Amino acid sequence: MKGRRKKVQHFFVYIIMLVMSGFLIMGGIRQLAMTYELKASINQKQKEKKDLSTKKKELEKTKQNLTNPEYVEYIVRGKYLVTKEGEQVFKFPSKDN
Repeated sequence: MKGRRKKVQHFFVYIIMLVMSGFLIMGGIRQLAMTYELKASINQKQKEKKDLSTKKKELEKTKQNLTNPEYVEYIVRGKYLVTKEGEQVFKFPSKDN
């Protein structure tokens, strides 16, 4: 009787250990998944940061150019077809159209 009781106790101990091991393995898998997601997020944010840095440099260059009166005149005359008094503008069709 004592031998059978001891086997039942051992069986329950093994079951408890198996369940605890399962919980630990599941927790580890969750941690690995979270680590993967965080690394992917970090890579995406670094790419966004690089893109924004490039855009910032371009905007700073444009800002600097806009303080140059010759550049502003070039843009206004070319893009918006503003003319000086007595000037005529002829616009030729581009090859793209």
